[in-house]
Amino acid sequence: MNRGHQPSDRTVAEVAWLYYVKNQTQAEIAKALSLSRPTIINYLRLAKDRQIVSVRISAEHFRVNALSDAIKGRYGLDSVQIVPDAGLDGEALNRAVCEAAAQFLPDFLNEGDELGVSWGQTVWFVSEYTPQWPIANLVIRQLIGSIANPLLPTSESCSTEIAKRLSAQCVNLNAPAVCSTAWLAAALRAEPIISEQIANLKRCNKAIYSVSPCTPDTHVVQFKIATEAEVAAYAARGAAGIVAGRFIDADGRAIVGELDDRLIGADHEMLRNMIGLLVVSGKHKVEAARAALRGGFVNHLVIDQGSAQSLNMECV
Repeated sequence: MNRGHQPSDRTVAEVAWLYYVKNQTQAEIAKALSLSRPTIINYLRLAKDRQIVSVRISAEHFRVNALSDAIKGRYGLDSVQIVPDAGLDGEALNRAVCEAAAQFLPDFLNEGDELGVSWGQTVWFVSEYTPQWPIANLVIRQLIGSIANPLLPTSESCSTEIAKRLSAQCVNLNAPAVCSTAWLAAALRAEPIISEQIANLKRCNKAIYSVSPCTPDTHVVQFKIATEAEVAAYAARGAAGIVAGRFIDADGRAIVGELDDRLIGADHEMLRNMIGLLVVSGKHKVEAARAALRGGFVNHLVIDQGSAQSLNMECV
């Protein structure tokens, strides 16, 4: 079909309305509109291609009832979505979990919310899978400043993509994620524009993030926010996990060090005051996730089944 004979959005929307909302069959629509059935099939495909129709999977599909309810009760959560992991591992498993989280995101958000967005591969995969689902008066804010490498899944790239898909206003944090000295970070935080942007992070009533263990290959090292030595120093003081660049111990208590003075972004208190959606895959993240749950950073959880089973066990 050449461009000159493409149907209008109005015609395609009418076909989609009759099929998806009025539950008419393709044959019934073809007869009513004097079109062939293959044309109706093509129009329904165009409805998805043009984003006139957005398909979402109900979050209930990802509930494994007994395990989900057990984790909800153990950690006082509002919801737990568990993704079957049979035959999946590594990136494939992470993508499956992130796709489930992306489908849950429109249910997690309401009109007028302000969502804080973290960074990293997990949050980026969620942004890629987020459905085209406009939410009125939604504001998206990045939880940490900018990172120089545009090839990495930064907070600004994740925030921008989620905002685009949800037709939201995106507010970037126009400052570096980390400074070379605490003095420089303090000076930047005192600048009126940056000071206002950081203060406005308190307006975020919800947040989405993953967690990372305090290992040499943790994401804050990969993103050059911290060195291996700095992570090791936090771990020596009891750090068990990292949430949006902030270190916490096994009970979710804040561990503050020299690096915190050089970071520009949401601090522990801000994060804890947001309704948190935590997305986790892989058993290497279980203890960090447990720490975030104990610390009150999480209200909703999307996780793979194997990690969920480990999370539901008593920590030895």
